Amino acid sequence: MTTACLAAGLFAAAFLVHWVWWRIALPRRQTAALLTVFFGVLFAWLAVSHVAPGGRFTAGDRWEAIHVAIFHTALSLAYIVAYSALEHRSPSMTLLVAVADSAAAGCTPDELRGLLRGASPVEVRLDAMAHEGMVVREGDGYRLAPKGRAWAVVLAVWRRLLGMPRGG
Repeated sequence: MTTACLAAGLFAAAFLVHWVWWRIALPRRQTAALLTVFFGVLFAWLAVSHVAPGGRFTAGDRWEAIHVAIFHTALSLAYIVAYSALEHRSPSMTLLVAVADSAAAGCTPDELRGLLRGASPVEVRLDAMAHEGMVVREGDGYRLAPKGRAWAVVLAVWRRLLGMPRGG
């Protein structure tokens, strides 16, 4: 139980740092900032646990530290993936929030359609990828930047390892 409490507490501490930072100023590269926060907190905690093992908020031994680190890593990566999906509001989320905000009055289908006019989730994602340096806009199209090419290779290898067919 102590290990579970340490792991949950460590994640909560990282989340608190993330929340305070986002309240002060929204970082330009949010995914990179999240990785820095969550793994920075983990490495700081591992360093303190190594220097002062067995304390109230540190690991009692190496195995407990490993268990906490694995849990924290899994939970952090899951949160960061989920955050990237919420970073830009999806069409479904836009519609849901509009209906919720309208309370008992509700929304007409035309009002809901109007919310999504001109909004393209593909354009939003392409803009985010360009902002992160994954793609570069050239004329009417996009091409992979070196960072995007590296990720494409990693994902292609991963798909082959899982036995998935080529393509999207």
